[in-house]
Amino acid sequence: MSTKVLTVGDRSIGSGHPVFVIAEGGLNHNGSVSRAKQIIDGAVAAGADAVKFQRRNLAEVYQEKVLANPNKYEQKYQYLIPLLKEFELPAAAFVELEAYAQKKDIIFLVNPWDPVSLKEVEAQLHIPLYKVGSPDMTNDELLELLAATGKPMILSTGMSKQEEVDHAVSLMEKLGAEFALLHANNTYPAPFDEVNLKYMDALAERGVPIGYSGHERGIAVTHAAVARGATIVERHLTVDKTLDGPDHKASLDPVEFKALVVGIREITQALGTGKKIMTRAEIMNREILGKSIVAATTIPEGTSITREMLSTKSPAKGVSPQRMQEVVDLVAPRDIFPGDAITEDDLSADSILENFTGTDISWKWGPVVRVNEDFQRYLPYGPKVFEFHLSDKDLDEPLPQGSYAQELVVHAPEYMHRTYLDPSSADPDVLSVSRSTLHRAVELTKRLGESFVGTPKLIIHPGGITLEPDSDPQRLLDRFAITLAELSAKADGVELLPENLPPRPWVFGGEWVGNIFLLGEEIETFLRQHKYRMCFDTSHAALACNAATVDLADTVKRLAPFIAHLHIADGAGIGDEGLQIGEGDIDWKAVLAPLQNYTNTMVPEIWQGHLRGGRGFLQAMEHLKPYLR
Repeated sequence: MSTKVLTVGDRSIGSGHPVFVIAEGGLNHNGSVSRAKQIIDGAVAAGADAVKFQRRNLAEVYQEKVLANPNKYEQKYQYLIPLLKEFELPAAAFVELEAYAQKKDIIFLVNPWDPVSLKEVEAQLHIPLYKVGSPDMTNDELLELLAATGKPMILSTGMSKQEEVDHAVSLMEKLGAEFALLHANNTYPAPFDEVNLKYMDALAERGVPIGYSGHERGIAVTHAAVARGATIVERHLTVDKTLDGPDHKASLDPVEFKALVVGIREITQALGTGKKIMTRAEIMNREILGKSIVAATTIPEGTSITREMLSTKSPAKGVSPQRMQEVVDLVAPRDIFPGDAITEDDLSADSILENFTGTDISWKWGPVVRVNEDFQRYLPYGPKVFEFHLSDKDLDEPLPQGSYAQELVVHAPEYMHRTYLDPSSADPDVLSVSRSTLHRAVELTKRLGESFVGTPKLIIHPGGITLEPDSDPQRLLDRFAITLAELSAKADGVELLPENLPPRPWVFGGEWVGNIFLLGEEIETFLRQHKYRMCFDTSHAALACNAATVDLADTVKRLAPFIAHLHIADGAGIGDEGLQIGEGDIDWKAVLAPLQNYTNTMVPEIWQGHLRGGRGFLQAMEHLKPYLR
């Protein structure tokens, strides 16, 4: 797989980057500037990265005798030459179209078919990248002139022989050009059985970004090209397939083009990393649906376990049945009763519980706990804070009693019975339940805070999640601000901390869309305007930054002055949150550098870190020690 990339403005094109989608307007404007603008509008609405048109000086492209009397030649000339003459746009039209595209915030491309057109384009326009159509891949003179501009080039390889592709690649390398290669079949429309997507594999061996320029009907083949590794996609776009012209019938209309782009983005997400990992949802479903090794009979401590003493049952909270042979002949370390799962602790002692100490950590750290658990078991490790995660049922439970030297952080419930709490919801019923539940969480935090030191803090998720992206996220933020204001009016002695959210929240076992509190600028603006500090979740931020191709360390630096509490966990991609430190993509040295003077509280919020005595939390702190001293 190529590591080379093309750079166009702030866009990187190549493996590991979003697919670069070009809407090829070509000649589909039929000589109309107004229609060309409609094509630009369609490309923008579809989510394309660039829109492209063609520019020819016909006297430079065709022999004079062909232009003078195309009727003397084959039917294809009789059809095409008059259309090219009729559809030709004046130079001023391209200047107007470029300005229109810039206003619409889409990259404007023009591919010149001859040296004169190239000279005019360079003089009159601001083209950041040149696309070379298949007919000119063999045109060394034009390729040399294009390379001399120093701009990246994309070469289509349709209607050519293998040796011609080899020659073009060698020429590009000799010229020192940055270039990509597109597979294409230049039949309009291209029959499916002649597309030959497997040829993309041969292009990939060239070590440059590869892509696909499609002329087939529909979008399935183009989607398949993305699955095969295309990092650039070009398809013709028309606003009317019934118009005269060589490309309309093989073009996509705006609705089809949008479906193309949506599918490309979904496929890109689905391709993943190639590493086998279990997602958070899979882990939960595995626990519910999978099985563990369990005792089929009473096994007294000290007994050598035989196969006959074992069975398998759900849930999968213990050792996998795949490891049955590891359990057979094991000396039972405890009394194991019928139906009890064999656990990892039974297989081997875990020294982290015995050896961990937090005294060499300068940060005010602590574990995530529940109000109904024995959180005091963490006291020997020297925590300086406890973060209590509330469920809806905890609001009615007795609170822990006593006096503790730790600070207190409470995480508000995320559900009330079957309602997801969304303090920025447009649904009045959901909003009412959310606000009343959060008021109860404030009161609980006040009471619980009497047993701890310092000002108690309450973490609140801003909500704003929907099944489809919200068209006006600011409305959601405004409702959340009202919710916080109502809570603050009765939260005397409790600091409210909104928490940043991931781009794809996991709610009710499914994937939703996060619309607010994702990225630095939006969050900073909100916090400054409404005068709040925040809980910053590194895992959520990593996913949001990955989705938006924003630097995580820069986000941390921007928000550092507002962080009153930290959730620290690793993350990968745009959906895998709460990972153990080192299991995700976060560069911890870079991310924690802006926090070297941080003096507030933090917890390792590792998914299921509380299991097996809190080993996941302690292991995370052990991993983080080099950065927290």
